[in-house]
Amino acid sequence: MIKRKIEIVFVCLGNYCRSPMAEAIFNKFAEEDGLSDQFIVSSAGTKNWDVGLRPDPRTLEILEENGYPISNKKRARLITKDEIKDADFLIAMTQGIADELGNGENVHVLLAFVDEIDSKDIPDPYPTNTFPQAFRLIELGMRAFYAYLKQTKLNEK
Repeated sequence: MIKRKIEIVFVCLGNYCRSPMAEAIFNKFAEEDGLSDQFIVSSAGTKNWDVGLRPDPRTLEILEENGYPISNKKRARLITKDEIKDADFLIAMTQGIADELGNGENVHVLLAFVDEIDSKDIPDPYPTNTFPQAFRLIELGMRAFYAYLKQTKLNEK
């Protein structure tokens, strides 16, 4: 029997700041646990503002400073209708983005996996230059989401 990989798409507005951070952090967690082959991981945006661009230089800098590699091939892209329909998890950075994705059963707000935080939205760091704050929230949310996957979904396979 062939095990099906779990498909995860991290989603923000332009796929330029937050969702590339989430993608890089998740990939490092999975790699460290030897579980990379269990997942298909990507990130995308709901707006076409930055399609084709590398992630924001401030995103790249904070990922590098914290030991999270990201592919040199990573470019901003729009989420597809097929991904919205077929991905196992669409992980939104805010409730507004989850609303844009249709709030289906596969749509989750990243910080919803973190009990100890009241506000579940990760503010866009681009206009306010709040990259360290966004990074800390994404890393916190990613630890909780990754633990959830390991405890539930990987044991179902």
